[in-house]
Amino acid sequence: MERKGEPMLGIEADIEGQVLPPQIESWLATLPTPLLDIIKNLAEQGHGVWLVGGAVRDAWLGQTAHLPDIDLATTCEPLETLRLFGDNAIPTGVDFGTVTVKAGDQQYEVTTLRTESLYRDGRRPEQVAWGRSLLEDLSRRDFTFNSMAIDPLRGLFYDPFQGAKDLLDRTVRAVGIAQERCQEDALRILRAYRFLSRDDESIWAMEASLNDAVKRLASRLDMVAIERVWIELQKILINKHTGAILQKMKADGLFKTVLPSCGEVDDAVLRAIDEEPLSNLTPAQCFAMLMFELPTKTLIQQTVTLRTSKEFQRHAASFHEHLQHLPSTDSPSLRVFDHVLGPEAGAHLLVRTVMETALAERRNSAPSKQLSAQRVLDAWSELASRQSPEECLVDGHWLMQRTGITQGIRLGRLKQWLHRLQIEQDLTTIQQMESVLSRLAFEHGEHESWPRLTFP
Repeated sequence: MERKGEPMLGIEADIEGQVLPPQIESWLATLPTPLLDIIKNLAEQGHGVWLVGGAVRDAWLGQTAHLPDIDLATTCEPLETLRLFGDNAIPTGVDFGTVTVKAGDQQYEVTTLRTESLYRDGRRPEQVAWGRSLLEDLSRRDFTFNSMAIDPLRGLFYDPFQGAKDLLDRTVRAVGIAQERCQEDALRILRAYRFLSRDDESIWAMEASLNDAVKRLASRLDMVAIERVWIELQKILINKHTGAILQKMKADGLFKTVLPSCGEVDDAVLRAIDEEPLSNLTPAQCFAMLMFELPTKTLIQQTVTLRTSKEFQRHAASFHEHLQHLPSTDSPSLRVFDHVLGPEAGAHLLVRTVMETALAERRNSAPSKQLSAQRVLDAWSELASRQSPEECLVDGHWLMQRTGITQGIRLGRLKQWLHRLQIEQDLTTIQQMESVLSRLAFEHGEHESWPRLTFP
């Protein structure tokens, strides 16, 4: 118990603490004042309070540039937390002990220590009871390196399951019995694969009993809401070693469970995903590349099954459809290609170049010179910056005055034709457009055959 005049530090943990590692100590010195105020407020009311979760893990690794949200565990029960922080408290998950506290321009999850019963449905505990034991709370977490905690007021580090050693050994290990952890929440199966990528080197190792558990319990993923599965898959798609993780999932028999529409994606495709030129692909672009050899309709079916957003479905399908085609190396074709694909033009050509090489290696042959994506990429890279504006320089009223064509489909198609020529020739003035129009044979013929500003 704190003596009068001494700072209130709250309840001590029921775990023997360690001296803070230097990298953790440095990180604590950078914590924002509003967060420290939350911690002190809880301690002054006689509650234990600890930093837990992914932020502690990444701070130990020294990966503090893009830390996950900072979470707090406390002995303070959720209704008391709501009372204590008043208007700044949001009951985001009171039934499971979580209250979100606003502090400055940030929000922090404050979760009461818990003891839990069986997870009969493989998703959530049947009952939740508030606890006082930090050790018991940490023991119900998924992996050892996610079961570390910090007492920021006492300056102590808690690591009851040797998560720091597993971080050093680059190993993903379950807390306690791996099969029980995966049965409690089947989403941990996918999380185990996601955590295989934690640095720039090769993927980490999965501890043997955990690896055995995820393979044997893969079917339990059917018990998890598909939206939660997709959240984890997205995180895998933006990892540094997406292809290597997916290869391991395939080898372990998980790939078909999670992505049934993908069928047997070739290892050559999975290896190609990790090529350095493709390190900045978006999740949608990566997903489209993953299904490079499959029809676009199959990609759409899979994204719908995963209940991805409409925007993701549109983005992935569009990128995938365009991937089936290459522009010619002449400047007009490249200008149209660049205009239609916009910021995705470079990614398109990089994917095609990498895939062309990867599939040629699979066939033990050289890439086709006729469809060499590298030749197109080189030509596109050397293309002079476009001067022509994005929008068509002329409007329908201007066209009607000069052609006598009344409003309708024919007028619209003529404008599209002119717009394409504007982009192909990099035109910048109305006078240039008028000169082009004077040479078009638009008086005769069916407008359905007129060129449009599309790729392919």
